Amino acid sequence: MVGYSFGGRLALGLIQAAPARFRAATIISAHPGLTDPLLREQRREADRRWIQLLRTQGIDAFVQGWEKLPLFATQGHLSRSVLARQRACRLSQRAEGLASCLERLGLAEMPGTWDDLMRFPGQLRWIVGGEDRKFLRLARQVAERRPTTDLRVLEGVGHNPLLESPDRLTDLL
Repeated sequence: MVGYSFGGRLALGLIQAAPARFRAATIISAHPGLTDPLLREQRREADRRWIQLLRTQGIDAFVQGWEKLPLFATQGHLSRSVLARQRACRLSQRAEGLASCLERLGLAEMPGTWDDLMRFPGQLRWIVGGEDRKFLRLARQVAERRPTTDLRVLEGVGHNPLLESPDRLTDLL
C-alpha cells in the first residue's frame, strides 16, 4: 500500500484497522495523528475555516488560499505547466466533497496511529522531502519509535515529492 499526505493518513488508518492485511506500506509526507488535545482543537478550528470557505465561496477561493500555504512554498521553482496541471486537478474537485472530507476525515478527526505503527508487522517505508521541515520531524519521530522503518529523505524537495521530484520518487517506489 502506498499513500501520500491525506492518502497516507488513510493508509495509516487501514494499517490501524487491519495490520495483518498488509505486508508493506509506503507512507509519503503524512501525519500519524495528533496526540495533544489542544493541537487537535486548533486543527479542528482551522479545518472549520477551510470548510466554511469551501461552502460559502467555492472551490476557486479554496484553491487560491490552499496554494498559498507555506507547506507548498517549495513548489515555486516548478514550471508553469506543472503548476497549471496541479491547479487544474485541484479545481476539478467538488467543494462540498472536500468540505465533507475535512469534516469527517481531517487530521483533527482521525485517530492517532502512532501506537499502531509501532506494532505494524509489515515492512514500513517512510518518504519525506528534506525541505518539508514539519513532516521531516514527524518522519524522524516515526523512525525513532520504530527503528525498522526505512526512512528516505529526498533532499531539496518539499511536501509533494510526486510533483516536485517524480523521478526520484519513482526510483524509491
